[in-house]
Amino acid sequence: MKLLLGIDIGTQSIRCGLFDFEGNSVALAAKSQSMSTPKPGWATQSPLTWWQAVVENIQKVISTAKAKPEDIVAVGCCGLMHSPVPIASNGHILTEEVQLYCDKRAAELAEEISNQANISRLFFLAANMPTSNWFGIKIKWIKKHEPAIYQNTYKFLTAKDFINFMLTGETCIDHSEASGSFLMDQELETWSNELIEAVGIDKEKLPEIHKASSIIGHVRKEVADSVGLKAGTPVVCGGGDMLCSLLASGLTGEGKVVDLTGTGSVISFFGNRPILDKRIMNLRHVMPGWVPFGCIDSAGGAFRWLRDVLAKKETEIARGLGRDEYDYLCELAQKTNYGADGILFFPYLMGERTLGSPFSRAVFLGMNQGTTMGHLVRAVLEGIAFEHKRTIEIVENSGVKVEVVYHTGGGAKGDLWSQIKADIYGKPVCTLYNTEGGVLGAALLAGVGIGIYENESAAGNKVARIKKEFQPDESKAERYNYLYALYKNVHDLLQDSFVRLAAMP
Repeated sequence: MKLLLGIDIGTQSIRCGLFDFEGNSVALAAKSQSMSTPKPGWATQSPLTWWQAVVENIQKVISTAKAKPEDIVAVGCCGLMHSPVPIASNGHILTEEVQLYCDKRAAELAEEISNQANISRLFFLAANMPTSNWFGIKIKWIKKHEPAIYQNTYKFLTAKDFINFMLTGETCIDHSEASGSFLMDQELETWSNELIEAVGIDKEKLPEIHKASSIIGHVRKEVADSVGLKAGTPVVCGGGDMLCSLLASGLTGEGKVVDLTGTGSVISFFGNRPILDKRIMNLRHVMPGWVPFGCIDSAGGAFRWLRDVLAKKETEIARGLGRDEYDYLCELAQKTNYGADGILFFPYLMGERTLGSPFSRAVFLGMNQGTTMGHLVRAVLEGIAFEHKRTIEIVENSGVKVEVVYHTGGGAKGDLWSQIKADIYGKPVCTLYNTEGGVLGAALLAGVGIGIYENESAAGNKVARIKKEFQPDESKAERYNYLYALYKNVHDLLQDSFVRLAAMP
């Protein structure tokens, strides 16, 4: 038995999986985790908690599969993106409160960079505008507000690269994470001295950039026994969780679009080069090519918030019936009229990136005394779809044709959300048999690294198979188009109010 090990450091859970060379799951293990929000707009987790969960999960999947350490022929890791883990020269972690991708504390620093006279040049170099989400700008915040940590840092690593470091002792980063730093030259695909100077950090604190599928080291003897792996097992560089999920979802060529909905939600397009529109973000794929995308930092997270804060009664009822809480809430939504009887939800619990500002906040608009929990659930599901429709509109206006949308991630498990998205996008929406996402994508990269697959595209195409197709209901188009236009109008009107709220004394 020869197996590939995939590791995924997610926001809500850490997953490990063993897969055969056909991409079939042999064993999976997951450990839940939560993020700390010590201040509004802040979001942190502990790297040592990640590592502890990874060790436990690897041991579980090996036990479940009744596998031997030597059965695992390569390891790949992916993880939540843009999170700077400061490592000292002796390998010690310098903080256990690492900023997550959705942490917005560096918003003012991003704004300062955006106001530089040469911002058009910087935008062209990075293929992105500065935002508080980017890895490099988060490092700048550490330099300014935690100078002792910055000064003592040997290398800043992302979440998955921290796990790679623990396994191999090597420091590295791949192109997908480097492109999400506001520090990488999008044409040369190397660190840009001009961008590094503009952000104001030190180049020597950045790790070397490698291909996502390249072998960067081997499992160290010092950790092999405690983890359950064989010393010397190859470890590839891996990639950001979003890009690994997209690989496993078949985003391997032009014309393909993937709506990946987890805690956050990303709608992604494949291209040979970035789309240079300031409302769009771009990341280098874990294979040759680029992924222009739009992002909502709280999508599934918004649904979870509604469940935990507003729908406590309904959640108790579902549990009493032995039902899945989300399925039960979706049934309530299905009983309401499409368009939620005029209720709009703006899903900015964690602010916005490029279509708004970090100061944006979530809003329900249009409630009355007849509003039910079903209306609120439907409004949340529709609001997230309206937000992504804006990105589709921008990308199509740039000349990219969108024919079908693949819907994957936790949000694709039930039919209602997929149908809502088909109706609002006006496009066929397909779900996939593979729901493992990042953990499988990371394992596929490991397989490419040791030559199991010819290349990343071949690996992704091997595992992406359509499960279900949802056609748009044309009878709903008039109302949804009306609400979509209203959604965009209200969004723009709210921006000044969001900024004023953020400045509240």
